[in-house]
Amino acid sequence: MAGINYTEFSGRFKGLNPSPVYLFTGEERLFIDEGVRLVSARVLEDGIREFNCDILSATDIKSSNVISIAETLPVMTNCRVVVVKDIDSWASKEREGLISYINNPSPTTCLILTALKLDKREKFSSAIDKKGIIVLCQPLSKNQLGGWIKQEVKRSGKTINDDAVYMLADMAGSDMLTLRNDIEKLTLYCKDEKTISLNDVVKVSNAIRSVSVFEVVNSIFERRLKDAILALKRALDEGEPPVKIFYFITKEFRTMLKASLLIDGGESPDKAAIRSGVLPFKVREFSQRLKKFNRRELNSMFERLTDTESMLKGSAIKPAIVLEKLLLSVCGTGNPGSKS
Repeated sequence: MAGINYTEFSGRFKGLNPSPVYLFTGEERLFIDEGVRLVSARVLEDGIREFNCDILSATDIKSSNVISIAETLPVMTNCRVVVVKDIDSWASKEREGLISYINNPSPTTCLILTALKLDKREKFSSAIDKKGIIVLCQPLSKNQLGGWIKQEVKRSGKTINDDAVYMLADMAGSDMLTLRNDIEKLTLYCKDEKTISLNDVVKVSNAIRSVSVFEVVNSIFERRLKDAILALKRALDEGEPPVKIFYFITKEFRTMLKASLLIDGGESPDKAAIRSGVLPFKVREFSQRLKKFNRRELNSMFERLTDTESMLKGSAIKPAIVLEKLLLSVCGTGNPGSKS
């Protein structure tokens, strides 16, 4: 079961020849649902949808009934769509019941199947591989998110700044649905603008950190003490919780420590950055930042972060003072950077 990755499939879709059978399989439900809509819209573009589109669940139907529906002629158009979701809920023998149809599909039906996971060694998988198109819908790695975000924004006729891409990708984690919703809201919010900026992202996204938090992290790890303290004050004035600010500082530190360990193990700085989860277009900036800290300082910072966490949770000292002390301890050692 070779297949084609969803991002490649969606990018090439207009140039691909239509197939009588599609299988969308993988753990990224957003890509599966989008793929089904993409193919359905193409097939039913000039048709009467309500009479020519059947959406079925494999848990409620047998493969023999699917074949009967797929062999039904379309109404007032040239082709119909039959979608069968979650065919991995069928036993292997039940799926094999579709092989005869896959080998000789109806010329007036587009059969779209979905599954979380299938054994590529099955006869069923081999049949689709030969006669149809298998689309692999796996979650994107963090390093792939940036390119996907830019591609999605480009479809709306806009561009997006690298810092805005970084912030969206950084916060998305594995929640592609939230990321897609944020992109859709951004394109609507920036309808009169050609380029989406970092400030636009902050204003639109519900789950995003503020620009000030972003600046705190950048300033502290570039050892710009004055800028870090000013950004911290702005973030707190904007209502950002101290624990949230501390979380992002710790997150960046862990990335730097992981990259440092990989470099010590023989990796090049660029490869170490990417393996640590840094987006490709941020690698150079990250590598320059990492040079400002040696291993001894990174190890020492781990102790400072542990102490800071304890003080934020259980100390009578104001959180703002606790965080300021952390900024002073990090920015005030070693190479002070461009500002202090």
